[in-house]
Amino acid sequence: MSTLIFGIIASAAAVFSILFSAWQIRQLTRQTVITNGIAAASAIYNSVERLHNVGTLIFQHPQLNQYFFHGAAVPESGDEREQVLTLAHMFADALDYGLMIKSLAPGTSEYDCWDYYVAGMFATSPAIRQVVLDHPSWWPTLTPHLSEPPPPGTMPRV
Repeated sequence: MSTLIFGIIASAAAVFSILFSAWQIRQLTRQTVITNGIAAASAIYNSVERLHNVGTLIFQHPQLNQYFFHGAAVPESGDEREQVLTLAHMFADALDYGLMIKSLAPGTSEYDCWDYYVAGMFATSPAIRQVVLDHPSWWPTLTPHLSEPPPPGTMPRV
């Protein structure tokens, strides 16, 4: 009789243990989904923040706007050429980072807007195209986008 009682208690404990483990797994799954969502939001924020930093520099020097959003060729020489190329490097860094995050961070793969924005920037900025073509290994995630035609309606807003 004691063996039967012990068996029932052991079976109940095993069932309880399995149910408790299932509950823990469910909670862990919920926590992982929340954590991934927060990480994705943070990664996207960091990408946009990088673009805002470059945009701030262009805002402070509005004469440079034409080289990034209106298709003006890179100046042949002088201080303005150096400013344009430096900003183009910074822009390429920000674009490459955004594309990299989109491909790596869970929950960011649906942000096709990065692909469209990159295509638009390549379409309107010979300076960005030039620095990426000059140093393709510096921006491994961005470089493959050089050969893609811009999707219709993807020109960046000014």
